[in-house]
Amino acid sequence: MSRLVAAARAYNGAKFRHRGRTKNGLDCAGLIWIAYADCGVVLPDFRLYSSEPHDDGLVRYISAALGEPALLAAPARAQLQVGDVIVQRFDQEPHHVALLTNYPLGGLAMIHADGHTERVVEHRLSDDHIQRITHVFRKPI
Repeated sequence: MSRLVAAARAYNGAKFRHRGRTKNGLDCAGLIWIAYADCGVVLPDFRLYSSEPHDDGLVRYISAALGEPALLAAPARAQLQVGDVIVQRFDQEPHHVALLTNYPLGGLAMIHADGHTERVVEHRLSDDHIQRITHVFRKPI
C-alpha cells in the first residue's frame, strides 16, 4: 500500500474542485481515483454526483470500484490499516472519502481533498474521524 499512499501524497496541497480528476483540482473521490490510476490501476469512475453524494449512490459506486467493504460503521482503530479507503459521514449519511496513511510520529493519518480548506490535506486520524467512518474498503496494489 505504500505505492498508493505515495501516489496520493503527490497531490498534497492540490486545489479542491468538485468532481475534479486532475492535478489542477480534485475532490475526495477524485483523489482516490487518481492515486490508483497513478499506480496503474484504473477504477471505474463516476462524476455525476451533487454536493450530497450519498443521494447519488456514493457507496454503491465505491463498492463497484473497490469491492465489498472490509469493515463497516466506526471500526476499532486496531482494525484499520494504511491504504484503507474510508467513507465517512458528516451528519447521518456517507458523504466523504479518504485514504488512510501512516502518521510520521506513529499511528494513522488520513489524506483527503477537503472542501473546507479547499486543498488536499493530510493529518492525524482522530477518534472523531474514526467515529464518522461508515465503510472501509481494501483494494491492495
